[in-house]
Amino acid sequence: MLEKLALHKDNLGNQLYMFCFSLYLIVNFMAGTTLSRALGLGAIVVLLRLSQLAALLVFCKIIFFDHHKFNTILAILVGACFLFIVCKQAHELDPFFMYLFIIGAYGIDFKQILNKYILVVLSLLLLVYAAAVLGLVPNNIMWREGAGVIRAGLGLATPSDLAAHVFYLMLAFALIRDFIFSRQEIGFMVLIAVLIFAVTNSRLDAVLMLLLFLVMYFRRTVFKAIKFIGVKGASALVALYSFGNLLLTYFFDPYNPFYAQLDTLLSRRLLFGKMAFEKYPIHLFGQYIYQNGNGDPRGFVVYYFIDSAYVQALMMFGVVFLLFMLGLLVYLLYRAFKKQYYGLAIAVLLIALSMAVNHHFWHISYNVFLLATLANLAIINTDGGNNKYGSEAK
Repeated sequence: MLEKLALHKDNLGNQLYMFCFSLYLIVNFMAGTTLSRALGLGAIVVLLRLSQLAALLVFCKIIFFDHHKFNTILAILVGACFLFIVCKQAHELDPFFMYLFIIGAYGIDFKQILNKYILVVLSLLLLVYAAAVLGLVPNNIMWREGAGVIRAGLGLATPSDLAAHVFYLMLAFALIRDFIFSRQEIGFMVLIAVLIFAVTNSRLDAVLMLLLFLVMYFRRTVFKAIKFIGVKGASALVALYSFGNLLLTYFFDPYNPFYAQLDTLLSRRLLFGKMAFEKYPIHLFGQYIYQNGNGDPRGFVVYYFIDSAYVQALMMFGVVFLLFMLGLLVYLLYRAFKKQYYGLAIAVLLIALSMAVNHHFWHISYNVFLLATLANLAIINTDGGNNKYGSEAK
């Protein structure tokens, strides 16, 4: 009888989490669309309140439904307090909300989370696209400076956001399939990527998608390489890459021809990151940095935005937060290698690579992979025969 009650309690907790996850996923996605222009800035307040409701319900799941010891709950509360203070300093609550969903994913099947993510985000992308085509929400049209290229967001705040959504969706789908695809399936996804690039002209996301397709096509070889470098090698790559991005930004010189050409390829990301280092000091626990992105609902404003998630973490949230973020990536790699879940390790490395050029690391409607930190991961059987690492695309 007691076992049945405990099982019922666990099921209820899982259902509560999946409901909150779906709600917050929808809210977080809609916050990145042009809906605020159609409904007014009051819509942003409504979305924030719904985010707070979802986070509160997940917190209840953590306290009342998960089987945590008192010391664990105390540590969770300390972490929540730290992140809340830091996020309030930066005027950006996404990392705090993500933290609650990471902790709340304890005991939840990660594959179930991925399936829900794909269903919800893909449905919303199609819905927003239809709304933009019908004129129900604005279609944010931009002009790439110096290139004479028109870029469209199709209902998303910026064209880059649309391309990033497609990249993360493809990555989630690849993880569901453990990166096993036929050549025909890869070809179909390449066609989608080409169409997205034609609409958005988002070069950096196109490069990320190309890398993803190469992993799919050469799956066997890539998985062997990942196992060879191991968790220490993968963690070292993440650490070196992140600090390399920070140093490259810090020492950026707009008058140096090499830096200038590189910054052009990176759409001025180095310049805006350098401006943050020049205008603001580095703090342990973060600070507010005023920014205006291309998707600002007020219309035309003077553009200034820090796209690099590494630079954002250091300058907006502080040194301690940056170390916490890198520690989270390393722990995800540790779990992936421990479970022999090499697809997850590859996903983490691709996300770490993308963080130098986009700021969506803490946005759950993009980066759902952080929920693998405590969720239940299927142990991938890599023993036996010639199928140890699967095969190349056929």
